[in-house]
Amino acid sequence: MIIKKILNNNVVTTLDKNTKLEKVVMGRGIAFQKKTGDIISNSKIEKVFILENTIENEKFQKLINEIPLEYVKLSEAIISYGKEKLNTEFYDHIYIALTDHIAFAIKRFKEGINLKNHLLWEIQRIHKKEYEVGLWAIKLIEKELDIKMNIDEAGYIALHLIDASLNESMDNTMNITTIVQQILNIIKYFFTIEFNEEDISYDRLITHLKYFAQRVISNKTLSQDQDEFLEIVRENYKQPHNCALKIKKFVEKNYHYKINDGEVVYLTLHIQRVISSIEHN
Repeated sequence: MIIKKILNNNVVTTLDKNTKLEKVVMGRGIAFQKKTGDIISNSKIEKVFILENTIENEKFQKLINEIPLEYVKLSEAIISYGKEKLNTEFYDHIYIALTDHIAFAIKRFKEGINLKNHLLWEIQRIHKKEYEVGLWAIKLIEKELDIKMNIDEAGYIALHLIDASLNESMDNTMNITTIVQQILNIIKYFFTIEFNEEDISYDRLITHLKYFAQRVISNKTLSQDQDEFLEIVRENYKQPHNCALKIKKFVEKNYHYKINDGEVVYLTLHIQRVISSIEHN
């Protein structure tokens, strides 16, 4: 690899021969006594980042020039672990958002400032897998930096993972989480039930509600391709359908989002599935 640009003693950039994309290459002392055009020693390379979005790449370079190398490595380790455990890919922005968040969280910790995560309860239940990655992350931070963060921070890290998988802003992700919890409460009290959070039908319901809430926030309407089944679900699943109508009324009133018949069909089917599973067990 040939150095294109030196960001600091530990970070340089180079061009990928095949894709022509600029790569960020990290390693302790990788640029010591080096200049543009010099060859990078493979033994010095610890991490290589390729961000396809040029703007995000430039932001990332600026960020990692301002914070300790350890923070960047921690962020990359969390992202890699998250990809594996969640079986998903993240949008490039997570390398900026999560790295910046970790640097700021560590700064807050050292100053004795602990921010309360007011959505922690919802995150633990609605985004369980992401929260588990968050718990793993704060244990990693404790192991590497001897900084013991509270579980509120695991919730914040989980939100960043959700942002990057849905390609949403933090505000939108928090709003999505709130909407999902509100709908779960409507279902819970309509049927006077407690959800079995280990049941696969509950996972499917949560997944559907996340994307439903994302459509509400972005004001994108689901296609009407299922409205022909409305009469069938109305007749066969009367109570789940009534519950779906209650959700429809709540969302349209509070979020000014028009729910079409196709959306009602999907909601009814997911509610029916989770209720049927609870009754069966």
